[in-house]
Amino acid sequence: MGNRSDLFRTALIIAGILAVILFVFIALTAVTLGQSSAESFRSTYHYGLTISTSGPLDDVVLLIPLPSYYNRDTGTNVTPFDLSRANLRNFDRSNISVRIENVSGIPMLNISAGRLDPVYKNRVQPIGIMPGQNESDLPRPTHVYSNRYSEETPVLVEMELSMPTTESGHEIETRRPIGAEPLFMPYRVVGALNASGEPIDGYYVSPGSSGYVVEVPFILSFDAGDENVLTISADFLGTNQWWILGWQSNSYSERVGHEFRGPCNGTYPVKGILITGKGVY
Repeated sequence: MGNRSDLFRTALIIAGILAVILFVFIALTAVTLGQSSAESFRSTYHYGLTISTSGPLDDVVLLIPLPSYYNRDTGTNVTPFDLSRANLRNFDRSNISVRIENVSGIPMLNISAGRLDPVYKNRVQPIGIMPGQNESDLPRPTHVYSNRYSEETPVLVEMELSMPTTESGHEIETRRPIGAEPLFMPYRVVGALNASGEPIDGYYVSPGSSGYVVEVPFILSFDAGDENVLTISADFLGTNQWWILGWQSNSYSERVGHEFRGPCNGTYPVKGILITGKGVY
């Protein structure tokens, strides 16, 4: 009888020691993960713009919305982006001016040029690799560019402007960015998209996320042929990211775009999509 009691007490002591060890392990793991999350946490914004035109544009002024927000300290609308860090591809830099202009109190991207020509390129045919052949021995594809469509250069190339990731300096409110975070301005919310797990009008709204149809103005002035097509698309992403046994993140994003036909001279409302609350919370 005594041996059973001793064994029972020993089992209880061992169980208690194991429970303490497990508790300490869980506590240390939680602290370590918390430190890892805090040390790796970062919140960033990213902006991208693409433009293509099927033909030349003359006397060009494109005023395109930039993400901005109301700064209560200064009483003004400001953008978190700095054009000194912008990257441009496929623009004729000798003939184009890119700056941020304040229009009725709203920062907008001003792209101006006496003439903006399209960029076309040739199609590059893939080269098959034979068994045992070294890829470095294959001839390099030759790219041919032109400012007009032809059988030799049938592929229209997008002109791109991107501004690299900018630190926000705070945890971004990705669930409810309206009124709290940068958005394309001035904007109107004109509709909502229900999260269904299926793409809606080409946009994916995952369960737990919210989707809105927004409208923002583009101010455009240029001469062009009646059949010309100018396509402008701008997108913006705000992301919180951290490391806990792998990278975790949540975000909100906004995209606006439209095709403009013929010459333009005025203010044009352009619809887009705002997706909020995407990711891990």
